[in-house]
Amino acid sequence: MNQKKFNPRSLWKYFFLLPLAAVMHVSSYGQVVVTPVVTPVVTTVPVIAPVVTTNVNAIVNPIVNANVNAVVNPVVNANVNAVVNPIVNANVNPVINATVNPIVNANVNAVVNPIVNANVNAEVNVNGFWGDRSEGSWFAEIKGDRLRIEFRGDDEEHNWSSSSDFALSDFPSLPKEKGDFSLKRESGTMLFTGKFDGDMGYGHYKFTEDKTFSDFVKSQGITGDEDHNSFGFFMVDLKKSYVEMVIRNGFKDISGNRLVAMAALKVDEPYIKMWRANGFADITPNELVACKSMHIHEAYVKEIRDAGYTDISIHQLIAFKSQDITGDYIRGLRTKNGNGESELPPAHDLIAYKSMNIDAAYVNSFKAVGYENIPYNQLTAMKSMDITAEFVKGFVDMGYKDIPAHDLIALKSQNIDAAYVKSFEDAGYKNIPVHDLVALKSQDITPEYIKGFEAIGYKDIAIHSLIPLKSMDITPEYINGFKKLGFTDIPLNELPGLKSTGVTPEYVASMQEKGFKSTDLRKYMRLKNTFNEDK
Repeated sequence: MNQKKFNPRSLWKYFFLLPLAAVMHVSSYGQVVVTPVVTPVVTTVPVIAPVVTTNVNAIVNPIVNANVNAVVNPVVNANVNAVVNPIVNANVNPVINATVNPIVNANVNAVVNPIVNANVNAEVNVNGFWGDRSEGSWFAEIKGDRLRIEFRGDDEEHNWSSSSDFALSDFPSLPKEKGDFSLKRESGTMLFTGKFDGDMGYGHYKFTEDKTFSDFVKSQGITGDEDHNSFGFFMVDLKKSYVEMVIRNGFKDISGNRLVAMAALKVDEPYIKMWRANGFADITPNELVACKSMHIHEAYVKEIRDAGYTDISIHQLIAFKSQDITGDYIRGLRTKNGNGESELPPAHDLIAYKSMNIDAAYVNSFKAVGYENIPYNQLTAMKSMDITAEFVKGFVDMGYKDIPAHDLIALKSQNIDAAYVKSFEDAGYKNIPVHDLVALKSQDITPEYIKGFEAIGYKDIAIHSLIPLKSMDITPEYINGFKKLGFTDIPLNELPGLKSTGVTPEYVASMQEKGFKSTDLRKYMRLKNTFNEDK
């Protein structure tokens, strides 16, 4: 034992300064503490990008793209002394493209394609006990009938620590003054030197592996670094009988790290056989550790299957559990298809629903406003756009019944609500088709914009005429400029052509000063195109 490194006074100081969070930072061996952490992150980014292109004959194509990317990343980390990390990634990417193409007559084609791709990957990464852990410092606290010991490396170049709970009965004579005590297990012996003051103790330890046990493990085909595995075997109290059980159940050539993880989580023979009896004959050590760390047992498997998912995979079960999906939740999402048959969404869609908080209450809320059995892909798109029954009811109350789900998405993507519709009704525009509403909003056309044209004599302008006017940024001021030059009563359908070719009141005035005078504005358009005049 290295007495130069052992300084009780300094060790005691560090023990008291050690935050409780640090003690619990690494899950323990012996009495294993596994804390799965689930972090679903949902990011919804509606992107609206109106693009206007024009040519001489005033074909206007405002395109509205409402792209919603809901990215869901539930990550499940079951940490066993920082070595067991089952990670579940359910990536949900519903992509919604609402394309609006009003071409002069305001024909709007809103195409919504919500594509949900939930890829669930359950992977357990077990990192071994790197470095030499046969010697180091220990700090302990008595908690009832348990003794919690934190092991630390003395060498500052290799900073590590791990905490374990042991039965207090394993240590019948803890020294009040400086002394030695030990713990013997099949895999080796741990010798402790130090002292206790009340419920707290500190000191130095030295671990010696049992050569017979190490040879046995090697003879069973256990792979990995035997020297470094030995400490892990001791900490989880690995026994020959457990190794034989694992081999007997078909897990040959298993790594020492995987073996430690299984033992730490108490993956026993009944648990393994339970999975195989339930149809999972090819379950792997990684999957067993992930399932055990998520507390997935036979009752949960039965619950999910009874709810309708009879062919669910291990990875899907892990993702379901990480999202706290229950049988009741599943039953609440049952709908009827066109043939009146009850159906459920695919498992990967269900993961998306739960991560986006789509539940029976959300689905049923739409039934009150006349929406029965909304298709699952549209339901995801609606939720990603935060469409509620109240939003729909606002349109229903104004006479807009049975709006298709994809049109609701287009309306919401443009922030069109009942108040926007009513503002046009108050201006005399009633029963505007949904597609025209989307086109109007995409061009930021308001009743105030219309009133500006009415003030200079343009009454009862058709919706399909307003869209090219606004897309070309044609204003009453632009028209008044021509009126001052004597051009009155210009037909609305000629204005986009004038603006698209760059014919302005200033241009006409400049041509008149040069001697080109005409009462036909189309001649100025031809002149502008022929000579590419910019003056």
